[in-house]
Amino acid sequence: MIKILIVDDHAIFREGLKAILANNSDLLVVGEVDDGNKAVAAVVKLQPDIVLMDINMPHSGLQATKDILKKMPEMKILMLSISDKEDDLHEAVKAGARGYIIKGVGIEELVNSIKSVAAGAAIFTPVMASKLLDSFNGNKKKSRDNISLTEREVEVLKLVADGATNKEIAVRLLVSEPTVKTHLRNILGKLHLKNRSQAAVYATQKEWLDNPPQE
Repeated sequence: MIKILIVDDHAIFREGLKAILANNSDLLVVGEVDDGNKAVAAVVKLQPDIVLMDINMPHSGLQATKDILKKMPEMKILMLSISDKEDDLHEAVKAGARGYIIKGVGIEELVNSIKSVAAGAAIFTPVMASKLLDSFNGNKKKSRDNISLTEREVEVLKLVADGATNKEIAVRLLVSEPTVKTHLRNILGKLHLKNRSQAAVYATQKEWLDNPPQE
């Protein structure tokens, strides 16, 4: 059962969303709030598996995402917004969101996106994924030519892309959590990324991870 917190300032939308999600036995809405400030407290209290977060509301969803992840770095946040602005997409990824879905998507796509993000994947509405790829592809040649990750860093990055936590990565690779954190910090530095969400998105979109450049 995937526990969900809905954060949106439109009561009608929240009610409609709850009704849709109630039809899926794998999903359970454990709470709802109408602004980002309340979202932080609700996450700590309710311990959801995933947060469905709007962007444009009192105490914006972007700020709320940052505040939540400061307290609970492993929390999975899926932005569910009417905005298809590229700036909002980039800011959401920078804030640490694991996905960005446009309101109005089909029910099946929404449910699958929730389940995928809850499982650790990075999910984006196709139009937003295209914008993200265009942004990444602007530096693609430079990235392929100049970035050199160690074999261990590639292993860590792949596991991050799979949604594994630092603890899970440590168990898989038979190393300590501090070692995993060090590898992740080095990866972010080399790739010029700000957080593990950006790393996950980058990894899932870069085909060279299947055949990484050798040192």
